Order: sequence, then C-alpha cells, then structure tokens
Amino acid sequence: MTCIKTVSYSILINSNPTPPFDAKRGVRQGEALSPFLFVLAMEYLSRILKNLKNSLDFNFHPRCEKLNLVQLGFADDLLLFCRGDLGSATMLYDAFQLFSSSSSLIANQGKSCIYFGGVTPEDQQEITQALGFTTGTLPFRYLGVPLSSKRLSIGQCQPLLDKMVGKITIWTTKFLSYAGRLQLIKSVLLAIQNFWSQIFILPQKIIQQIETICRKFLWTGSVEPLKSALIAWILYVCPR
Repeated sequence: MTCIKTVSYSILINSNPTPPFDAKRGVRQGEALSPFLFVLAMEYLSRILKNLKNSLDFNFHPRCEKLNLVQLGFADDLLLFCRGDLGSATMLYDAFQLFSSSSSLIANQGKSCIYFGGVTPEDQQEITQALGFTTGTLPFRYLGVPLSSKRLSIGQCQPLLDKMVGKITIWTTKFLSYAGRLQLIKSVLLAIQNFWSQIFILPQKIIQQIETICRKFLWTGSVEPLKSALIAWILYVCPR
C-alpha cells in the first residue's frame, strides 16, 4: 500500500519539471505494478474458493470433482463451477461476495449469467431467484471459442471456418506467391485450428472442410474454386 499511497508525479513543461504533486486515483494506467496487484487479488479469491472443498455441504461440478476445480480465470473473465443445487450455488456466491467486500471488485450483473446443464427447470428457477442472475444459454463464447456442456456440433464450429475464410479474404487482395501462401497456411490458418483442437475434439467433417479451404487457397489463392477451369480441364482430357 505504500507503493500506491505515496505516488507522486512531475510533468515536463518546456523541458522544465513542475513541482511534484500527489496521485489521487492510485496507480496510473499501464503502471508496471498493476499486474502484480491484480495477481495478489486473484490469489486471495482462489484461496477463498479453495476453502469450499473443506465444507461437507458444498458439491463440486461432476466433471470437476476429481481436480477439486471451482474456478477458471483469465484477466477479468471468471468462470465458477459447482453442482446444480441451491446449497452449492449459494455457498459459491457467498464466497465471491466475501471477496467483493474485501477488494471492492464487484461482479457486473448485466454481463454475468448462470449456465445450467442437466438441471431441472424447477431447480434452475430456484437458483436464479436466490442469486439474482439471469440464465444464459449454451454454447457461449469464452476466449474466442464456444463452450458447451456437450460435444460441439458442426454448426457450432462455423465461427472457426468463418475466421479462416475471413483471413483468406484479406490476403486475396495482395499478390502472394505459392511459398507465401504456404507460409500463411502453416503460421496462421493451422494455428487457428490448433487453438480449437487443444480445447475440443473437432468433428471429422469440420477437419475435412478446413483441409479443403487450405487446399483451395494454396493452389488458387482464394477460397472459391475455379469452376470454369475445372470444366475446361475435364473437356480437354475427356473429349467427346
């Protein structure tokens, strides 16, 4: 707290520094100390949530019980997991409220939702009324990928194909050689696929479509097949 409360600034005006003045809003944006302070706050939250495993009334999410997993966090995005019963959800909510009262970091009600999987409508209504959050629908996007309680369908993988096609659409405006297109496929398109593959088991049809997109871009420079050239080639090798 000494690093935060004793901050002062001096501004250069015509190459001459002004007298120092104290900061009134804590550390400035981009301050190197900010990530360290954020990690300390998230460590406090993690310890509060880990204490839930010591309570006999708290039930882990069925897929998270072996790992004693309660939360996943990335920057200011936070996922909390528990079994779909009122007691466990209330204990999880109270633990986060304890963190909020200590750190003044409050969950945004408008951007927060409860997602259910395999929970009866009666239990869903009971939990949402007790906690005050709205019910979200699966799948929802987190870190650029859709999350679902079941294996992803072909339709849910469409954003992956759209992103790859969007990249190619931008590249088609440039004059790229064969080697340049090959390098972009390896470094960009396949990297996008690998990011999804680390999280999900992609359907076989999606993998085939990705291979088709990369093949078309490699040989033609676009995602649209050269139908006229293909017809001419067929007529040439198969004359009547």
